[in-house]
Amino acid sequence: MLLDKFWRSKSGNFTLVLALGLPVILTAVAFATDVSTLMRAKSNLQNALDSANLASSHLGDLDITRNDAFNRYFQANIVGHGELGNAQATLTVDKGVNFVKTKAVASADVNLNFAFLFGDSKRIVVDASAVESNNQLEVVLVLDNTGSMAGARMTALRTATKSLLDTVEAAKSPTRKIRASLVPFVTAVNVNGDGFDPSWIDMDGKSSTNGVNFPVIDGKRPNHMALFKQLKKTGWTDAGWNGTGWKGCVEARPGAYNISDTPPDTAKPETLFVPYFAPDDPEDAQKPSGSYGNSDKYYNNSYLNDVSDKTRLAQSGINILGIDLSNLLGNLIDLLSPDDRAAREKIAKYVAPAKELITETGSPITIGPNRACPTPVVPLTDDFDKLRKAASRMTEWNGSGTNVSEGLSWGMRVLSPAAPYTDGAPWKTPGISKIVLLLTDGENVVYGASQQPTKSDYTSYGYLAGGRFGSDNQTTAARNVDGWTKSVCTQLKDQGVQIYTMVLQSDTAANRALYSACASDPSGYYAVNDPTKLPDVFQQIANKFSKLQLTN
Repeated sequence: MLLDKFWRSKSGNFTLVLALGLPVILTAVAFATDVSTLMRAKSNLQNALDSANLASSHLGDLDITRNDAFNRYFQANIVGHGELGNAQATLTVDKGVNFVKTKAVASADVNLNFAFLFGDSKRIVVDASAVESNNQLEVVLVLDNTGSMAGARMTALRTATKSLLDTVEAAKSPTRKIRASLVPFVTAVNVNGDGFDPSWIDMDGKSSTNGVNFPVIDGKRPNHMALFKQLKKTGWTDAGWNGTGWKGCVEARPGAYNISDTPPDTAKPETLFVPYFAPDDPEDAQKPSGSYGNSDKYYNNSYLNDVSDKTRLAQSGINILGIDLSNLLGNLIDLLSPDDRAAREKIAKYVAPAKELITETGSPITIGPNRACPTPVVPLTDDFDKLRKAASRMTEWNGSGTNVSEGLSWGMRVLSPAAPYTDGAPWKTPGISKIVLLLTDGENVVYGASQQPTKSDYTSYGYLAGGRFGSDNQTTAARNVDGWTKSVCTQLKDQGVQIYTMVLQSDTAANRALYSACASDPSGYYAVNDPTKLPDVFQQIANKFSKLQLTN
């Protein structure tokens, strides 16, 4: 009876329940507190170990220096974490031919608040590993500078290029040599920069393609470099083969030499590079004299006043037989007697200097012999300030079209150990990685003057009507350029070069097929639709071949 009343009584139940439940509650709180302490301790220990592992991964350090750095960073990072006691860490290093792997392990006692749950303390262990390629790098940026890159695209390209160069430079160390190169391209590439050697150039008109865009007079075909030199002698102050006369672009070589890294050899004229010389187009009846543009149908490079030149030359006593001077100017100058200075000066005064015009769209349009010739190649160098400066000077160039095969061919020549550029290490040298990063914003195209006898603007293969593209049809010719582009990619990959390809706002089916096949791996093809994202993509690619990576 008394026991029954006890159980039925409601007075003092809270105290009773509390007395019975308090140990359970305290145990739960203690457990939660110590679990939280353990989690925080493990996180802090892991962070300290990761930081020490990364800080010690300086490829130029000796092993003892690497271990000293590791220990200093580890101890500095656990200071202030009172829950960690008796912390210890070890680092092991595995060096391969092309990599350095580090493995780090750390342990510590965790000072717990409720020691009766886990004993006086609990020992925790964490690990971290990292791998970094310690190979030397030769990185070539092959970058589209065609007219369609104007505006936001070119702005983004300059920013992205600088960002990549910054990242690659930061990966250098005393024992890790890293060099980079810049190859801007339009339809042709400009080689008149650092490392230029006149021995690469067909100075004497011996190549079968030198002067083919001009008519033959008395069995003599004009030599492009001689034209530039003669123009300088006759008073064209903007001329001269080492100045703004010949800016530095070259034509593609004939035959299979066009996409090869065969060294130029003066004994083999076809291996030499013909100076790029865009003839003066006839005046176009579709637009007034002195008007310039980037038409896909009509002439775009008329830099002489044809009618007035004929009249004035006739008055000077030079008989041109009624033939349009714009197509014969170079021949006339070349054939005149060196002593006939007066006649030379009369011809030269009617030659418009190679200059840039700014159109209503704000894009530069070049006129004269150097139409659509970009800024020069910067060959492999470890002077990253020079590279950044050159990248900041890149701009778009209207005219002639897009020829990726020509840009890639010069990227290959930069990487090659053979002339014209000789700074590249031998192909497949152990411990040296060669990288090509290609960007274009459109499909390969042969552009301009499609309704004129030339069937195109002047290009690195001359005019479309000349047949060097393998067809006088613009579409067929462009697909042939696609084939050359793919062939250069194959040559590079056969030599062990890693290729990354990017298309900017031009992820067409044709580009996707071409450039995903061109990349070393399909995952190395990047389609960028927003120009502002281009720096992020460049950074992502740079990290793939240059940065230290934590592996766990």
